[in-house]
Formats: sequence, C-alpha cells, structure tokens
Amino acid sequence: MSIIIFILVLGVLVFIHELGHFLCAKLFGIRVDEFGFGYPPKMFQFGTYKGTKLTMNWIPFGGFVKIFGESDDGTELSEEEKKVSLVHKPRWQQLLVMFGGILFNIIFAWILLSCLYMSGVTAPVDNAPAGYTFKDTQLMVTGVMPDSPAFESGLVVGDEIVEYYNSEIQISVTDETIIEISEFINKTGNANQNLGFVVSREEQLEIIDITPQEGLVEDRYGVGINLDRVGEVRLPVHKALFYGAKNTIGFIGAILKGFGQLFTGAISLDNISGPVGIVKQVGEASSIGFSYLVGFTAVLSLNLAVLNIIPFPALDGGRMLVIIIESIIRKRLAPNVINVINVVGFFLLIGLMILITIKDVINLF
Repeated sequence: MSIIIFILVLGVLVFIHELGHFLCAKLFGIRVDEFGFGYPPKMFQFGTYKGTKLTMNWIPFGGFVKIFGESDDGTELSEEEKKVSLVHKPRWQQLLVMFGGILFNIIFAWILLSCLYMSGVTAPVDNAPAGYTFKDTQLMVTGVMPDSPAFESGLVVGDEIVEYYNSEIQISVTDETIIEISEFINKTGNANQNLGFVVSREEQLEIIDITPQEGLVEDRYGVGINLDRVGEVRLPVHKALFYGAKNTIGFIGAILKGFGQLFTGAISLDNISGPVGIVKQVGEASSIGFSYLVGFTAVLSLNLAVLNIIPFPALDGGRMLVIIIESIIRKRLAPNVINVINVVGFFLLIGLMILITIKDVINLF
C-alpha cells in the first residue's frame, strides 16, 4: 500500500511541476508538442489540447512536457517556427517558463497547507499559531529509530501514548511535556528497570514493554522514539491562507539550510532519502493520519521545488543559469555544448539516485 501511495503522491507532484512549465509556455505563445502522463514508452494518445498531444505512458511516475525549442540543436528554423520556439522568445519569458514548474510546486504546497488549516489538521502543539487554544491533545509517537529498543518491542509511528510506567510508578498521560517523559525514561534506565507504555492503536489498547538503552541519546538512557504532543488546529480562511504561506516559507528555508549543510559537509548523504526511503516515510505519514500524509506531500513538493532551482545541469536551475549567462553576454551559447552538459548532468543525477537507493535498501535490513 505504501508503494501505491508513493506512486500517486510522486505522480501528482511531478504532474503539478510539468503543468507549471506547460501553462507558462502557453501563456507566451510557445508551442508545446506533447504533455505526457507518466514516462515513455507511450501507451496511447487520448487527445489534443490547443495543438498539444496528450499521451498516456507506461512508467507511472509523474509526467513531462515537450516544449518546442527547449532542446535546441542549432537547426535553422523558419520565421513561423521562431515565433513559437522557446529559445527565440525574450529571455525573461524563457526564465519564467523554466521557473514555472518550481513556482507551481510552491503554490501547490501552500494550497495543501492552507486547506489543512481550514479543514482541521492534527499538528504538534509547538507548531500551532500563537495563542491558539487546543480543546484536547494527544501524546503521539512520530518516529521510531530502526533497531532501537522501541522498534524491537513493536512500538510504531502513530501510536498514542496513554500511560507509561516502571516497577515503581504508573502515570496516566495528561499534560506532561516531552522533556518530563524523557527524564522518566532516563531515571528508569538508570535504575535498571523496564519501561512500559500503554498505547492506543486503531482504537485498541496495547501494552509495550521496553528496556531503555544507554547511548541512543547523548549522556542518558533512551528507547529510540520521537514524541509530539498533538492536537487539532482549525482556522478561518484568511488565517489558514496566512499560516499556510508562513509555513511554506519556513519549510523552504529549512530545506535550503539542509541542502547547504549537505554541500558543506555539515551533514552526510546518510541523511538523504531516495525513492525507497521516501516510500517508507510516506507509509509512516499515512499511518499517523491523512492530514500527516497531506502535510508530508506539501513538504515533498517544496523539496522538489528547491531541488530544481539548484543551478545544476539537467535541472531547471541549470537551464535558468544558461539563460542568465546568455543575457549577460548577449548571445546564445553553443547548443551542442549545452546539450552535452545536460546529458552529463542527467547521468550524474541518475548515478547519485542509484547510490542513494542502494543505501536505502541496505538500511531496510
């Protein structure tokens, strides 16, 4: 089921991205030869829209648009063809066409986050709008470390902690903070006692016994879980749009910071997930609830936007960089050189994705 959800989520995100390129191209009168759902080989053509072939393809991941003049091979075009060719349009229009996919991913994330606030979203109390009052909250498991005591004992993402205890005391969850629970786990470990959780899972109560382990958390005992106190946030339309935009900007900043730390070596590739890792994360998000899955989809959309703005060959950012350079030097760069650079960049990206996927598969065992 996680794989099916992943395919649907990725398909929607890539479709939104390509739709941005498509609509911007149409806005400036640029010819779009094909809008494909999925990736070739082609399954069938199911229609046309304003001269654009609409095709269904066999590989079910997102889609693509074939913009006339995007892959410039230096061929001399007729005057009529130049009027609808990307590379013969003003460079500010070329930039907007390349930026269109990034913009649509950002707008899509903003819409998703805003809709969550309007419909009512289960969110961490710490991330709620300032001054928001919760009717009630839950203590929820939002992460389980692989091969940790919590993982081995069967605790899973989405479990609501109802009670926790050791051999001396049993506490029913009310308004305890995460720090207080962390201290309880540490004291239980120091006393060489087992820890117990009573959790609510799919409206059934289960008892989970765990032995705290030293070293999972620096200088203290832990069990290998992330906890959040969560509650439902529901806002009127104007506030939902405002906080949706605020969170969108905040997520973009955090993602940019993460990419910066990756390039400077502050964090390693071990923190990067490929398709296999994202399938697992999608499954965890959907297990917590639909609102978490929608929120995770919004964050993925922003990751796709930020990734594409990086000035690397074969990405939108790389193509935008070429357009900016051509604007500065006031002439087109050699098309055959640009195409070779894009092909090399594409294969480098594929190679990196294969390495990350291998890492994800190894982490499953």
